[in-house]
Amino acid sequence: MTSPEDGSRDALDLYELAPCGLLTTAADGTIQRVNRTMCAWTGFAADELLGKRFQDLLTIGSKLFHYTHWMPLMQMQGSVAEVQLEIVHRDGRALPVLVNAARRAAPAGAAVADRPPIDVAVFVATDRRKYERELLLARRRAEELLASERQAQQARARAEARLRLALDSARLRVWSVDVATGTWHYERDVAPLIGLAPADEVPPEVYAACIHQDDRPAEAAAFAAAIDPERRATYSVEYRLLGHDGLERIVRSTGRTFFDDDRPVHFTGVIEDVTDRRRSEEAVRQRETEFRTLAENSPDVIVRFDRAHRFVYLSPAAEGLTGRPVADFLGKPIEQGGTGSDDVAAWVAAIDEAFAGRRGTLSFTYEARDGRRRELQAHVVPERNARGEIVTVLGLTRDVTALRQQEREAQQRAILAEQLIGIVSHDLRNPLNAVLLATQLLGDADADLQGVLAGRIAAAAHRANRLITDLLDFTQARLGGGLRVARREIHLHLVAADCLDEVRLAWLGRQVEHRRVGDGPGLADPDRIAQILTNLVNNALTYGPPDQPVTVTTVVAEGALEIRVHNAGRPIPQELQARIFEPMQRGEAQAKQGSRSVGLGLYIVREIASAHGGRVSVRSTEREGTTFLVVLPRA
Repeated sequence: MTSPEDGSRDALDLYELAPCGLLTTAADGTIQRVNRTMCAWTGFAADELLGKRFQDLLTIGSKLFHYTHWMPLMQMQGSVAEVQLEIVHRDGRALPVLVNAARRAAPAGAAVADRPPIDVAVFVATDRRKYERELLLARRRAEELLASERQAQQARARAEARLRLALDSARLRVWSVDVATGTWHYERDVAPLIGLAPADEVPPEVYAACIHQDDRPAEAAAFAAAIDPERRATYSVEYRLLGHDGLERIVRSTGRTFFDDDRPVHFTGVIEDVTDRRRSEEAVRQRETEFRTLAENSPDVIVRFDRAHRFVYLSPAAEGLTGRPVADFLGKPIEQGGTGSDDVAAWVAAIDEAFAGRRGTLSFTYEARDGRRRELQAHVVPERNARGEIVTVLGLTRDVTALRQQEREAQQRAILAEQLIGIVSHDLRNPLNAVLLATQLLGDADADLQGVLAGRIAAAAHRANRLITDLLDFTQARLGGGLRVARREIHLHLVAADCLDEVRLAWLGRQVEHRRVGDGPGLADPDRIAQILTNLVNNALTYGPPDQPVTVTTVVAEGALEIRVHNAGRPIPQELQARIFEPMQRGEAQAKQGSRSVGLGLYIVREIASAHGGRVSVRSTEREGTTFLVVLPRA
């Protein structure tokens, strides 16, 4: 902007008489300089405007805009352009204007606090505002006309669709009545409804005679109400027609009366054959009644779901299972049925599969009202309507807790039978081997050796007999009763020595060392002690290297009897050590060699130790080898 201080008269005139209002304000809006044009537009003299703030010349709305938009924009970007404001004239008129403003550049070296002035240019926008209003008004009128036209087109389209629907519907037959003359007219396509071939016209008396006698009063009352000027009811009635072809049809007739003031002039109606629909509906009602009778008397829980996985129907049996009334479930999604999240996901997947036409079965658990977890099995099937469309999904849920328990017990009995066979083959092997070997040696033995061998045979036979008897104890242990032991005073070292002699006969060529620590009697079942030793030593000989001895250490301590069985070789894997004393656990060596053992030896050792009030443990490392330790109370 050219400054009038440059001494140029033309420049001064250009500033004062410019076709727009020009003024210079301080940063806070105080007017420092103003031209004559601005004075003329506001009605104030120049000296009256100087010292005023520019925002004080604005209307209330423009002042708010000045504070909320103008000033922030000036601070951020230093200028504003084509801002629409309203200036208040001295006489109170509001003058619409367009305003441009720009902050001058700060002189070099000026302090930050010394903000430079702002040059403002004001343009009268009266004609522009008037043009914008007229343009907006014209636009609104055009939009209203367009909306009206669109509504008219939509109404016309709806009317045409209704007309097409009525014309295309082959099941609609038209009839009419001239109320003034009492003339009834049925179109030719009404004839098939009463079992006649299509004719040019159906005589009214012929049609009326076909209306079922029980339905005639209702039809007559509906027509009378429709032509009554005071009631002007809509004619709608359903009745039966007894056709000349011997068939009974159900029709629905609707219509309305047209009045001239209070005088009925004309009646028009349509007739629709609804025989198939009503009979289908009756069949559906009959099936639904049969279904509910079955469901409400079934011990199984029967449930229906819609596509949103909500309960549509729930049989009364659910109340006995959940302890909640059926009404608490209806209309709610399956997530609120009290089933776990995993089971809910399985149900949702099965329901979606059923809506896709595929049946499914799922098993889940539910905490019943008595606090017990029930095992349930559900068959999920689609339900179709008369048109074959899947409308709901049916879930047939049965409590299989007892059945599953029976299956588990049967499986446990089968496993127990297998374990019993395993015990027979496992624990009788050593005494039988001793008998067989001693029998083979008898022929070549002298008298003294024959006596020793005969004693061994007898001892082994007695032990085998006792072990067979003990199978009943094992059965009791598997059923939770524990093994029985017959404690008496024994010398642990002697019992172990006798047992190891039998083992050596079965493992000729293998080294079994026996070490004794301490001395004195103790209370224990000698047969059970021999059973422990036999199982542990056979286990050590099986898994230990053939060229390394198996060391058996029996210890008689102050308050305990201890048996240690050690073998060298590969250690027992850590994951197997945690479960090695459970039944049916075998090491890799036996599994690869096809051993007939079913892995009951260490389980028997644990049960015998437990029956004595003792314990058994194992330590197995690469450097130390494997050591089984049995500790029993001495007294």
